[in-house]
Amino acid sequence: MQIRTNFSDLWVQVKRISSEKVDFTIDLASRVEEIDLILREGKEIRLADLESHNGLLSYQGRQVLLFIPDHGRNVLAAKDDPEAGRRFHVAECSTLEDMRQRGKFERYIATNNTSGVFRIVGKDMSGHEELVFDVPLMVCINCLKRINYKNYRHASHARVEIWKPFLIADFFNNYSTSFKRLPSTLGRVGVSPSYSSDWPEVSASIRRAAGFCCDQCRVNLSTHPSALHVHHVNGVKNDNRRENLRPLCADCHRKQPMHDHMFVSAKDMAMITKLRREQGILAKAMTEVYHLADLSVHGVIGHAEANGWEMPEVGFEIADHSGQVVAELELAWPSRRVGVYLHEKPPVPGWTLQNPAEFLGPA
Repeated sequence: MQIRTNFSDLWVQVKRISSEKVDFTIDLASRVEEIDLILREGKEIRLADLESHNGLLSYQGRQVLLFIPDHGRNVLAAKDDPEAGRRFHVAECSTLEDMRQRGKFERYIATNNTSGVFRIVGKDMSGHEELVFDVPLMVCINCLKRINYKNYRHASHARVEIWKPFLIADFFNNYSTSFKRLPSTLGRVGVSPSYSSDWPEVSASIRRAAGFCCDQCRVNLSTHPSALHVHHVNGVKNDNRRENLRPLCADCHRKQPMHDHMFVSAKDMAMITKLRREQGILAKAMTEVYHLADLSVHGVIGHAEANGWEMPEVGFEIADHSGQVVAELELAWPSRRVGVYLHEKPPVPGWTLQNPAEFLGPA
């Protein structure tokens, strides 16, 4: 039996919202699997179950953080003061390595929940009553050193300002491109109720008027219009005055203040970087290097700069004798023949190619 349906009314409404067509794919970054839901609640694991990717903690290809729920008789102190609690871990740091070497068999929980609140347990002072609290914990400083988060290694006079305000969502934002799957709590969501009802039309109009060019880095995204966002400058989502609306590529958008819950997939970041290079958008000063580079390699840039290295090239391509591109690097120092990659190591003879953890070395 053949079913015939008239969708003309539906298409009228679609065209009312926007006449432009965009590519749509359901990729690994947007899929939610059972393990994502389990990790949201937290999963008990052994240290041996953890993986390390670019120095970051990973479980079954997902970025995770690790904590120990058992606080013993210190649980009340941790409830009243987060600094009195056990630290949670985000990287393959010296503390975790020491735990492995000493064969510590604590109960470890891996999670991708970005709320910053952890369920901890312990005993009252008598040692008889079991207590359970949901409390904020502090991040491990050795983790921040290991990956040079926000240049922690070299910010000797500002380390407390990096450590104390640490936000898990901000951290996951910075390193979202290092993983093929984003945490389930970071999935793409629909338009927030705080936006005006005509926001799809307003947004489409702003992007078209800009010629699908980012107002900050100037990359032209006419071939990938969905990667061009419209940013509310003052943060008020229903303030659609023209002076408050700024078209920004996904990368420039997530680097705006107070945008720690905005995440960019590895695929989209690679596309933006490639288009920037093809369009001649290159860094001419170190400040521009930081702006054009993926957030996940900012620690590498800071470490190289602190060690007196010259300005790197962002999105560098290595070609063979025939002109065929054989490697696409996040950062490169061509005069040194040194490059940094995020995913698979390109087989390029004569170059020293390292992932961020290898470049940074032990803290």
